[in-house]
Amino acid sequence: MKKNLMNVFFAWVLVLSLFGFNHIAQAQETDTITLSDSISTIVQDKLTGADVSITVRDPITGEVVYDYNGGAPIKPASNMKLLTTSAALEMLGQDYRFRTSLYTTGKLSNGVLKGDVYLQGQGDPTLSIEDLQQFAAKLKAKGINKIDGRIVGDDQWFDQDLLTPGIWADDESYYYAAPISALTTSPNADYDSGTLIVDVNATEMGEKPTFNVTPHIGDLEVINEAVTVEKGQSDTITIERTYQTNQVVISGNIPVGGTKREWVTVKHPTTHTLTMFQSVLTEAGIKVTKDKVFQAATPNSAQLITSKESMTLEELLIPYMKLSNNGHADILVKTLGKEFKHHGSTNAGLKVLKEYGESIGLNMADWQFEDGSGMSHDNSVPSLVVSELLLKVQDEPWFDEFFTSLPVAANGERMVGGTLRNRLNDPLTAGKVHAKTGSLTGVSTLSGYVQASSGQWYIFSVLVQNKLGAVTAIDEIVKSIATEL
Repeated sequence: MKKNLMNVFFAWVLVLSLFGFNHIAQAQETDTITLSDSISTIVQDKLTGADVSITVRDPITGEVVYDYNGGAPIKPASNMKLLTTSAALEMLGQDYRFRTSLYTTGKLSNGVLKGDVYLQGQGDPTLSIEDLQQFAAKLKAKGINKIDGRIVGDDQWFDQDLLTPGIWADDESYYYAAPISALTTSPNADYDSGTLIVDVNATEMGEKPTFNVTPHIGDLEVINEAVTVEKGQSDTITIERTYQTNQVVISGNIPVGGTKREWVTVKHPTTHTLTMFQSVLTEAGIKVTKDKVFQAATPNSAQLITSKESMTLEELLIPYMKLSNNGHADILVKTLGKEFKHHGSTNAGLKVLKEYGESIGLNMADWQFEDGSGMSHDNSVPSLVVSELLLKVQDEPWFDEFFTSLPVAANGERMVGGTLRNRLNDPLTAGKVHAKTGSLTGVSTLSGYVQASSGQWYIFSVLVQNKLGAVTAIDEIVKSIATEL
Protein backbone atom coordinates (compact mmCIF):
# COMPACT_ATOMS: atom_id res chain seq x y z
CA MET A 1 0.00 0.00 0.00
CA LYS A 2 2.77 2.38 1.00
CA LYS A 3 4.61 1.47 -2.19
CA ASN A 4 1.56 2.35 -4.29
CA LEU A 5 1.12 5.67 -2.48
CA MET A 6 4.77 6.54 -3.04
CA ASN A 7 4.45 5.71 -6.72
CA VAL A 8 1.43 8.01 -7.00
CA PHE A 9 3.33 10.78 -5.14
CA PHE A 10 6.33 10.64 -7.44
CA ALA A 11 4.04 10.52 -10.44
CA TRP A 12 2.40 13.77 -9.34
CA VAL A 13 5.80 15.35 -8.66
CA LEU A 14 6.85 14.39 -12.19
CA VAL A 15 3.67 15.85 -13.69
CA LEU A 16 4.05 19.09 -11.73
CA SER A 17 7.74 19.35 -12.65
CA LEU A 18 7.03 18.85 -16.31
CA PHE A 19 4.24 21.41 -16.13
CA GLY A 20 6.55 23.89 -14.45
CA PHE A 21 9.38 23.37 -16.90
CA ASN A 22 7.04 23.60 -19.86
CA HIS A 23 5.56 26.79 -18.43
CA ILE A 24 9.03 28.33 -18.07
CA ALA A 25 10.05 27.21 -21.56
CA GLN A 26 6.85 28.64 -22.98
CA ALA A 27 7.51 31.94 -21.18
CA GLN A 28 11.06 32.09 -22.55
CA GLU A 29 9.81 31.28 -26.03
CA THR A 30 7.17 34.02 -25.71
CA ASP A 31 9.82 36.50 -24.56
CA THR A 32 12.03 35.60 -27.53
CA ILE A 33 9.14 35.99 -29.96
CA THR A 34 8.28 39.39 -28.46
CA LEU A 35 11.93 40.47 -28.66
CA SER A 36 12.15 39.25 -32.24
CA ASP A 37 9.07 41.27 -33.21
CA SER A 38 10.37 44.35 -31.41
CA ILE A 39 13.82 44.27 -32.99
CA SER A 40 12.45 43.42 -36.45
CA THR A 41 10.24 46.52 -36.27
CA ILE A 42 13.20 48.72 -35.33
CA VAL A 43 15.34 47.30 -38.12
CA GLN A 44 12.60 47.73 -40.70
CA ASP A 45 11.67 51.24 -39.61
CA LYS A 46 15.08 52.75 -38.85
CA LEU A 47 17.77 50.61 -40.46
CA THR A 48 16.39 50.14 -43.94
CA GLY A 49 19.17 49.38 -46.42
CA ALA A 50 21.75 48.79 -43.69
CA ASP A 51 23.76 45.66 -43.04
CA VAL A 52 22.81 44.52 -39.54
CA SER A 53 24.07 41.70 -37.32
CA ILE A 54 22.60 41.17 -33.83
CA THR A 55 23.22 38.43 -31.27
CA VAL A 56 22.01 38.01 -27.68
CA ARG A 57 23.41 35.27 -25.43
CA ASP A 58 22.75 33.85 -22.01
CA PRO A 59 26.02 34.60 -20.15
CA ILE A 60 25.78 31.45 -18.03
CA THR A 61 24.89 28.77 -20.57
CA GLY A 62 26.22 30.57 -23.63
CA GLU A 63 22.96 29.80 -25.42
CA VAL A 64 22.03 32.19 -28.22
CA VAL A 65 18.61 33.49 -27.19
CA TYR A 66 18.25 35.87 -30.15
CA ASP A 67 19.92 36.03 -33.54
CA TYR A 68 19.39 38.46 -36.41
CA ASN A 69 21.95 37.79 -39.15
CA GLY A 70 24.33 36.82 -36.35
CA GLY A 71 26.76 35.23 -38.81
CA ALA A 72 27.00 38.26 -41.12
CA PRO A 73 30.45 39.92 -41.06
CA ILE A 74 30.25 43.64 -40.24
CA LYS A 75 32.86 46.34 -39.68
CA PRO A 76 33.34 46.36 -35.90
CA ALA A 77 34.82 49.88 -35.58
CA SER A 78 36.03 50.24 -31.99
CA ASN A 79 34.40 46.98 -30.94
CA MET A 80 37.71 45.63 -32.26
CA LYS A 81 39.20 46.90 -29.00
CA LEU A 82 37.37 44.13 -27.14
CA LEU A 83 39.75 41.58 -28.67
CA THR A 84 42.81 43.82 -28.33
CA THR A 85 42.11 44.50 -24.67
CA SER A 86 41.45 40.86 -23.86
CA ALA A 87 44.70 39.79 -25.50
CA ALA A 88 46.65 42.53 -23.71
CA LEU A 89 45.26 41.57 -20.30
CA GLU A 90 46.02 37.90 -20.87
CA MET A 91 49.41 38.22 -22.54
CA LEU A 92 50.91 41.33 -20.91
CA GLY A 93 49.11 41.11 -17.59
CA GLN A 94 47.22 43.64 -15.49
CA ASP A 95 50.44 44.95 -13.91
CA TYR A 96 52.29 45.63 -17.16
CA ARG A 97 54.00 49.05 -17.28
CA PHE A 98 55.65 51.00 -20.08
CA ARG A 99 59.12 52.39 -19.39
CA THR A 100 61.03 55.45 -20.64
CA SER A 101 64.72 55.67 -19.73
CA LEU A 102 67.38 58.39 -19.73
CA TYR A 103 71.01 57.45 -20.49
CA THR A 104 74.29 59.28 -21.00
CA THR A 105 77.59 58.40 -22.64
CA GLY A 106 81.01 60.01 -22.29
CA LYS A 107 82.51 61.75 -19.27
CA LEU A 108 81.50 64.68 -17.07
CA SER A 109 84.13 67.31 -16.33
CA ASN A 110 83.59 70.75 -14.76
CA GLY A 111 79.86 70.65 -15.49
CA VAL A 112 80.32 69.64 -19.13
CA LEU A 113 79.19 66.23 -20.36
CA LYS A 114 81.43 65.30 -23.26
CA GLY A 115 79.05 62.71 -24.62
CA ASP A 116 75.48 62.12 -25.69
CA VAL A 117 72.14 61.97 -23.88
CA TYR A 118 69.74 59.20 -24.93
CA LEU A 119 66.00 59.26 -24.36
CA GLN A 120 64.83 55.67 -24.86
CA GLY A 121 61.12 54.98 -25.27
CA GLN A 122 59.05 51.81 -25.07
CA GLY A 123 55.72 53.21 -26.19
CA ASP A 124 54.53 54.83 -22.95
CA PRO A 125 51.35 56.77 -23.88
CA THR A 126 51.38 58.54 -20.50
CA LEU A 127 54.77 60.26 -20.90
CA SER A 128 54.33 64.00 -20.30
CA ILE A 129 56.29 67.23 -20.39
CA GLU A 130 56.44 67.00 -16.59
CA ASP A 131 58.31 63.70 -16.95
CA LEU A 132 60.76 65.35 -19.34
CA GLN A 133 61.26 68.12 -16.79
CA GLN A 134 62.05 65.49 -14.16
CA PHE A 135 64.62 63.96 -16.53
CA ALA A 136 66.22 67.39 -16.98
CA ALA A 137 66.29 67.85 -13.21
CA LYS A 138 68.11 64.51 -12.83
CA LEU A 139 70.78 65.63 -15.28
CA LYS A 140 71.10 68.95 -13.48
CA ALA A 141 71.45 67.10 -10.16
CA LYS A 142 74.36 65.16 -11.67
CA GLY A 143 76.14 68.49 -12.13
CA ILE A 144 75.54 68.71 -15.87
CA ASN A 145 75.29 72.31 -17.09
CA LYS A 146 76.33 71.71 -20.67
CA ILE A 147 76.01 68.77 -23.05
CA ASP A 148 78.87 68.76 -25.53
CA GLY A 149 77.15 66.10 -27.59
CA ARG A 150 73.86 65.05 -29.07
CA ILE A 151 70.34 64.57 -27.72
CA VAL A 152 69.33 61.21 -29.16
CA GLY A 153 65.81 59.78 -29.44
CA ASP A 154 65.83 55.99 -29.24
CA ASP A 155 62.48 54.71 -30.53
CA GLN A 156 63.78 51.35 -31.74
CA TRP A 157 61.30 49.45 -29.56
CA PHE A 158 58.71 49.91 -32.33
CA ASP A 159 59.06 49.98 -36.10
CA GLN A 160 58.79 53.17 -38.14
CA ASP A 161 55.33 52.56 -39.62
CA LEU A 162 53.60 55.35 -37.76
CA LEU A 163 50.07 54.84 -39.08
CA THR A 164 47.96 51.71 -39.43
CA PRO A 165 46.48 50.89 -42.86
CA GLY A 166 43.05 52.15 -41.77
CA ILE A 167 44.12 55.79 -41.40
CA TRP A 168 42.92 57.97 -44.27
CA ALA A 169 44.66 61.19 -45.29
CA ASP A 170 41.66 63.25 -44.12
CA ASP A 171 41.96 61.69 -40.65
CA GLU A 172 45.65 62.37 -40.10
CA SER A 173 45.27 65.71 -38.28
CA TYR A 174 42.87 64.40 -35.64
CA TYR A 175 43.58 62.76 -32.28
CA TYR A 176 41.81 59.51 -33.17
CA ALA A 177 44.39 58.95 -35.94
CA ALA A 178 47.56 59.88 -34.06
CA PRO A 179 50.86 58.40 -35.29
CA ILE A 180 52.51 55.78 -33.11
CA SER A 181 56.18 55.68 -32.16
CA ALA A 182 57.99 54.23 -29.15
CA LEU A 183 58.90 57.73 -27.92
CA THR A 184 55.74 59.78 -27.62
CA THR A 185 54.06 62.22 -25.25
CA SER A 186 50.52 63.16 -24.24
CA PRO A 187 49.22 66.66 -23.46
CA ASN A 188 46.98 65.78 -20.50
CA ALA A 189 45.49 62.95 -18.41
CA ASP A 190 43.34 61.64 -21.27
CA TYR A 191 46.68 60.40 -22.64
CA ASP A 192 46.05 61.08 -26.31
CA SER A 193 49.62 60.25 -27.24
CA GLY A 194 51.13 61.87 -30.30
CA THR A 195 48.94 64.96 -29.98
CA LEU A 196 48.95 68.46 -28.56
CA ILE A 197 46.12 70.83 -27.69
CA VAL A 198 45.56 74.10 -29.51
CA ASP A 199 43.30 76.69 -27.84
CA VAL A 200 42.09 79.68 -29.86
CA ASN A 201 40.56 82.78 -28.27
CA ALA A 202 38.84 85.61 -30.13
CA THR A 203 40.25 89.13 -29.80
CA GLU A 204 38.93 92.40 -31.23
CA MET A 205 36.83 92.37 -34.37
CA GLY A 206 38.98 92.28 -37.48
CA GLU A 207 42.05 91.07 -35.59
CA LYS A 208 43.61 87.62 -35.53
CA PRO A 209 42.59 85.51 -32.53
CA THR A 210 45.25 84.47 -30.05
CA PHE A 211 46.27 80.85 -29.63
CA ASN A 212 48.02 78.70 -27.07
CA VAL A 213 49.66 75.28 -27.53
CA THR A 214 49.68 72.68 -24.72
CA PRO A 215 52.05 71.36 -23.55
CA HIS A 216 54.67 72.65 -26.01
CA ILE A 217 54.84 73.55 -29.67
CA GLY A 218 57.85 71.25 -30.16
CA ASP A 219 58.78 71.01 -33.82
CA LEU A 220 55.43 72.25 -35.11
CA GLU A 221 54.77 75.61 -36.76
CA VAL A 222 51.43 77.34 -36.24
CA ILE A 223 50.11 79.49 -39.08
CA ASN A 224 47.31 81.76 -37.88
CA GLU A 225 45.05 82.86 -40.74
CA ALA A 226 41.87 83.23 -38.68
CA VAL A 227 39.93 86.45 -38.12
CA THR A 228 37.79 87.65 -35.22
CA VAL A 229 34.34 88.68 -36.46
CA GLU A 230 31.30 90.38 -34.93
CA LYS A 231 29.47 88.51 -32.19
CA GLY A 232 26.55 86.54 -33.61
CA GLN A 233 28.24 85.75 -36.92
CA SER A 234 28.98 82.18 -37.91
CA ASP A 235 31.86 80.39 -36.23
CA THR A 236 33.86 78.74 -39.04
CA ILE A 237 37.16 78.31 -37.21
CA THR A 238 39.23 75.22 -38.05
CA ILE A 239 42.50 73.97 -36.55
CA GLU A 240 44.22 71.35 -38.67
CA ARG A 241 47.70 70.05 -39.37
CA THR A 242 48.39 70.11 -43.08
CA TYR A 243 48.82 66.60 -44.46
CA GLN A 244 52.36 65.20 -44.00
CA THR A 245 53.77 68.50 -42.72
CA ASN A 246 54.64 70.10 -39.39
CA GLN A 247 52.35 73.05 -40.08
CA VAL A 248 49.19 73.59 -38.04
CA VAL A 249 46.87 76.05 -39.77
CA ILE A 250 44.24 78.05 -37.89
CA SER A 251 41.72 79.45 -40.37
CA GLY A 252 38.17 80.75 -40.62
CA ASN A 253 36.14 83.19 -38.53
CA ILE A 254 35.61 83.26 -34.78
CA PRO A 255 33.02 85.61 -33.24
CA VAL A 256 34.02 88.04 -30.47
CA GLY A 257 34.05 86.19 -27.16
CA GLY A 258 34.39 82.81 -28.85
CA THR A 259 36.85 80.03 -28.08
CA LYS A 260 37.91 76.85 -29.85
CA ARG A 261 39.90 73.85 -28.62
CA GLU A 262 41.26 71.08 -30.83
CA TRP A 263 43.54 68.11 -30.31
CA VAL A 264 46.00 68.04 -33.23
CA THR A 265 48.39 65.24 -34.07
CA VAL A 266 52.11 65.77 -34.45
CA LYS A 267 53.79 64.55 -37.63
CA HIS A 268 56.31 62.31 -35.86
CA PRO A 269 56.02 61.71 -32.09
CA THR A 270 59.75 60.99 -31.66
CA THR A 271 60.96 64.19 -33.29
CA HIS A 272 58.34 66.22 -31.48
CA THR A 273 59.22 64.70 -28.09
CA LEU A 274 62.93 65.23 -28.62
CA THR A 275 62.48 68.85 -29.72
CA MET A 276 60.36 69.44 -26.66
CA PHE A 277 62.99 67.79 -24.45
CA GLN A 278 65.70 70.01 -25.87
CA SER A 279 63.63 73.08 -24.91
CA VAL A 280 63.07 71.63 -21.45
CA LEU A 281 66.83 71.19 -21.03
CA THR A 282 67.41 74.81 -22.00
CA GLU A 283 64.78 75.97 -19.52
CA ALA A 284 66.56 73.91 -16.84
CA GLY A 285 69.79 75.76 -17.56
CA ILE A 286 71.47 72.97 -19.52
CA LYS A 287 73.11 74.06 -22.76
CA VAL A 288 73.15 71.66 -25.72
CA THR A 289 75.83 72.18 -28.37
CA LYS A 290 74.95 69.70 -31.12
CA ASP A 291 71.95 68.81 -33.24
CA LYS A 292 69.30 66.30 -32.20
CA VAL A 293 69.46 62.77 -33.61
CA PHE A 294 66.44 60.56 -34.17
CA GLN A 295 65.94 56.82 -34.45
CA ALA A 296 69.31 55.75 -33.07
CA ALA A 297 69.80 52.86 -30.65
CA THR A 298 71.17 53.39 -27.15
CA PRO A 299 74.65 51.82 -26.90
CA ASN A 300 75.17 49.04 -24.36
CA SER A 301 77.89 51.11 -22.71
CA ALA A 302 75.52 53.98 -21.91
CA GLN A 303 74.92 54.82 -18.25
CA LEU A 304 71.35 54.73 -16.96
CA ILE A 305 70.48 58.00 -15.22
CA THR A 306 66.81 57.41 -14.44
CA SER A 307 63.65 55.71 -15.68
CA LYS A 308 59.98 56.53 -15.58
CA GLU A 309 57.35 53.79 -15.49
CA SER A 310 53.77 54.32 -16.55
CA MET A 311 50.68 53.40 -14.60
CA THR A 312 49.70 49.74 -14.82
CA LEU A 313 47.75 48.36 -17.75
CA GLU A 314 44.79 47.88 -15.42
CA GLU A 315 44.81 51.61 -14.64
CA LEU A 316 45.38 52.60 -18.26
CA LEU A 317 42.31 50.60 -19.31
CA ILE A 318 40.07 53.32 -17.87
CA PRO A 319 41.01 56.23 -20.18
CA TYR A 320 41.73 53.76 -22.99
CA MET A 321 38.40 51.93 -23.06
CA LYS A 322 36.11 54.54 -21.55
CA LEU A 323 37.19 57.15 -24.11
CA SER A 324 37.95 54.62 -26.88
CA ASN A 325 41.54 55.74 -27.39
CA ASN A 326 42.79 54.42 -30.73
CA GLY A 327 46.40 55.28 -29.95
CA HIS A 328 46.39 53.06 -26.86
CA ALA A 329 45.05 50.14 -28.88
CA ASP A 330 47.71 50.60 -31.56
CA ILE A 331 50.44 50.86 -28.91
CA LEU A 332 49.21 47.68 -27.22
CA VAL A 333 49.26 45.81 -30.53
CA LYS A 334 52.85 46.87 -31.25
CA THR A 335 53.81 46.05 -27.66
CA LEU A 336 52.38 42.55 -28.03
CA GLY A 337 54.40 42.16 -31.21
CA LYS A 338 57.59 43.30 -29.49
CA GLU A 339 57.14 41.22 -26.35
CA PHE A 340 56.06 37.99 -28.02
CA LYS A 341 57.36 38.17 -31.61
CA HIS A 342 60.44 40.34 -30.96
CA HIS A 343 59.21 42.91 -33.47
CA GLY A 344 57.30 46.02 -32.45
CA SER A 345 55.09 46.18 -35.50
CA THR A 346 51.36 46.12 -36.12
CA ASN A 347 51.63 42.93 -38.19
CA ALA A 348 53.55 41.11 -35.47
CA GLY A 349 51.05 42.25 -32.86
CA LEU A 350 48.08 41.13 -34.94
CA LYS A 351 49.59 37.64 -35.10
CA VAL A 352 49.58 37.62 -31.30
CA LEU A 353 45.90 38.67 -31.30
CA LYS A 354 45.06 35.73 -33.56
CA GLU A 355 47.05 33.29 -31.45
CA TYR A 356 45.33 34.54 -28.32
CA GLY A 357 41.90 34.11 -29.93
CA GLU A 358 42.76 30.57 -30.97
CA SER A 359 43.99 29.79 -27.45
CA ILE A 360 40.54 30.50 -25.98
CA GLY A 361 38.72 28.54 -28.65
CA LEU A 362 37.68 31.26 -31.08
CA ASN A 363 37.65 30.48 -34.79
CA MET A 364 39.91 33.30 -35.92
CA ALA A 365 38.91 32.74 -39.54
CA ASP A 366 35.78 34.66 -38.54
CA TRP A 367 37.87 37.72 -37.64
CA GLN A 368 39.28 39.89 -40.41
CA PHE A 369 41.38 42.81 -39.17
CA GLU A 370 44.40 44.94 -40.04
CA ASP A 371 44.59 46.97 -36.85
CA GLY A 372 43.73 46.66 -33.17
CA SER A 373 41.77 49.88 -32.78
CA GLY A 374 39.02 49.33 -35.33
CA MET A 375 39.87 52.31 -37.55
CA SER A 376 40.13 50.24 -40.70
CA HIS A 377 37.10 49.81 -42.94
CA ASP A 378 38.56 46.48 -44.03
CA ASN A 379 38.00 44.92 -40.60
CA SER A 380 34.99 42.64 -40.21
CA VAL A 381 33.48 40.20 -37.71
CA PRO A 382 29.96 38.81 -37.10
CA SER A 383 28.02 39.71 -33.94
CA LEU A 384 27.80 36.01 -33.11
CA VAL A 385 31.58 35.90 -32.84
CA VAL A 386 31.88 39.12 -30.82
CA SER A 387 29.34 37.73 -28.35
CA GLU A 388 31.36 34.51 -28.15
CA LEU A 389 34.44 36.49 -27.12
CA LEU A 390 32.40 38.30 -24.46
CA LEU A 391 31.18 34.93 -23.21
CA LYS A 392 34.63 33.38 -22.95
CA VAL A 393 36.37 36.26 -21.17
CA GLN A 394 33.97 35.93 -18.23
CA ASP A 395 36.04 32.99 -16.98
CA GLU A 396 39.32 34.92 -16.96
CA PRO A 397 40.89 36.09 -13.67
CA TRP A 398 41.07 39.63 -15.10
CA PHE A 399 37.42 39.78 -16.15
CA ASP A 400 36.46 42.24 -13.38
CA GLU A 401 39.04 44.71 -14.72
CA PHE A 402 37.81 44.14 -18.27
CA PHE A 403 34.18 44.67 -17.25
CA THR A 404 35.03 47.79 -15.23
CA SER A 405 36.77 49.33 -18.25
CA LEU A 406 33.58 49.25 -20.35
CA PRO A 407 31.56 52.47 -20.63
CA VAL A 408 28.41 52.54 -18.46
CA ALA A 409 25.15 53.81 -19.92
CA ALA A 410 23.96 57.25 -18.73
CA ASN A 411 26.63 57.63 -16.06
CA GLY A 412 27.67 61.27 -16.31
CA GLU A 413 31.08 60.74 -14.72
CA ARG A 414 33.42 60.87 -17.69
CA MET A 415 35.74 58.07 -16.61
CA VAL A 416 32.79 55.80 -15.78
CA GLY A 417 30.20 56.52 -18.44
CA GLY A 418 32.81 57.23 -21.09
CA THR A 419 31.37 57.13 -24.59
CA LEU A 420 28.00 55.93 -23.22
CA ARG A 421 27.58 58.72 -20.68
CA ASN A 422 24.97 60.51 -22.82
CA ARG A 423 23.22 57.42 -24.15
CA LEU A 424 20.58 54.93 -22.95
CA ASN A 425 19.39 57.21 -20.14
CA ASP A 426 16.02 55.48 -19.85
CA PRO A 427 15.43 54.00 -16.34
CA LEU A 428 15.37 50.54 -17.91
CA THR A 429 18.92 50.90 -19.23
CA ALA A 430 20.66 53.66 -17.25
CA GLY A 431 23.56 52.09 -15.37
CA LYS A 432 22.55 48.64 -16.61
CA VAL A 433 24.45 48.57 -19.91
CA HIS A 434 28.22 48.05 -19.80
CA ALA A 435 29.40 48.02 -23.38
CA LYS A 436 31.96 49.12 -25.95
CA THR A 437 30.87 51.65 -28.53
CA GLY A 438 32.17 51.82 -32.08
CA SER A 439 31.88 54.45 -34.79
CA LEU A 440 33.17 55.00 -38.30
CA THR A 441 31.60 56.79 -41.24
CA GLY A 442 28.46 54.75 -41.91
CA VAL A 443 29.27 52.31 -39.09
CA SER A 444 27.83 52.13 -35.56
CA THR A 445 28.39 49.25 -33.13
CA LEU A 446 27.70 48.40 -29.50
CA SER A 447 28.65 45.17 -27.74
CA GLY A 448 28.74 44.21 -24.09
CA TYR A 449 26.50 43.23 -21.19
CA VAL A 450 22.98 44.35 -20.25
CA GLN A 451 20.89 43.66 -17.17
CA ALA A 452 17.32 43.00 -18.25
CA SER A 453 14.19 43.99 -16.34
CA SER A 454 14.04 40.40 -15.09
CA GLY A 455 17.29 41.02 -13.24
CA GLN A 456 19.24 38.59 -15.42
CA TRP A 457 22.30 39.72 -17.37
CA TYR A 458 22.70 39.08 -21.08
CA ILE A 459 25.55 39.39 -23.55
CA PHE A 460 24.71 41.32 -26.68
CA SER A 461 26.36 42.55 -29.85
CA VAL A 462 24.72 44.95 -32.30
CA LEU A 463 26.72 45.79 -35.43
CA VAL A 464 25.43 48.12 -38.18
CA GLN A 465 27.13 49.32 -41.34
CA ASN A 466 26.19 51.27 -44.47
CA LYS A 467 23.93 53.54 -42.44
CA LEU A 468 24.44 57.05 -41.10
CA GLY A 469 22.84 57.96 -37.78
CA ALA A 470 22.23 54.40 -36.57
CA VAL A 471 23.00 55.11 -32.90
CA THR A 472 19.38 55.84 -31.96
CA ALA A 473 18.19 52.58 -33.51
CA ILE A 474 20.94 50.61 -31.75
CA ASP A 475 19.95 52.12 -28.41
CA GLU A 476 16.32 51.16 -29.05
CA ILE A 477 17.42 47.61 -29.81
CA VAL A 478 19.35 47.39 -26.54
CA LYS A 479 16.37 48.84 -24.67
CA SER A 480 14.20 46.13 -26.24
CA ILE A 481 16.62 43.47 -24.99
CA ALA A 482 16.45 44.97 -21.50
CA THR A 483 12.66 45.18 -21.63
CA GLU A 484 11.65 41.92 -23.27
CA LEU A 485 14.01 39.41 -21.62
